[in-house]
Amino acid sequence: MTERVSDLLTPSLDDHAAPPPGRRPWRLSSQFYVAFFGGVLAVTAIAFVNAGRLRADQRRRLLILGSGVLGLAAGIVAAVAGHDSLDASDLRLIERGIALVTCGAMYLIQRTPDRLHHYFGRGSTPDEEYDSLVGPGIAAVICGAIIQTAVFAAILL
Repeated sequence: MTERVSDLLTPSLDDHAAPPPGRRPWRLSSQFYVAFFGGVLAVTAIAFVNAGRLRADQRRRLLILGSGVLGLAAGIVAAVAGHDSLDASDLRLIERGIALVTCGAMYLIQRTPDRLHHYFGRGSTPDEEYDSLVGPGIAAVICGAIIQTAVFAAILL
C-alpha cells in the first residue's frame, strides 16, 4: 500500500525525453511585447512557431490557432460595435487589451512544453536556453500590425 502511495507522489518524466538538437524556443514572457505592439495576428504567429520549437503536440498548436481566431473575431466585434461611439485611440486600446488576453491564453497553452524545455535545458544558464525574439518579434509586429490594420480598415470602411 505504501509503495503505491509513494509512486503517486513521485513526479515522473519517464514519458518525456530530452528534445533533439534544434532551434531553441523564445521566452514565453517576451511574447507579451509582440502582443502589445503587434496585435493578435503577430502574437499568434510567434506563439505558433514557438510551440513548434517547443515540440508541442498538434492539439496545443491548434489551440493556439483557435485562440488567435477568437482574439481576432473579438477585435472585429469590438471595432464594429464601437465604430460610431468610440474614437480611434479607444479602439486601439481595446484591441491591445484583447491581444494581451489572447497572449495570456497562448502563454498557458505553451507553459507545459516550456517547462519541459527548461527541465531538459541545454544551456548552462537560463539565457542560453532561449533564442532572442528581437528580430522575429519586430518582423511579426510590423507584419501583424499592417495586416490587422488592413483587415479592420476593410471591415469598417
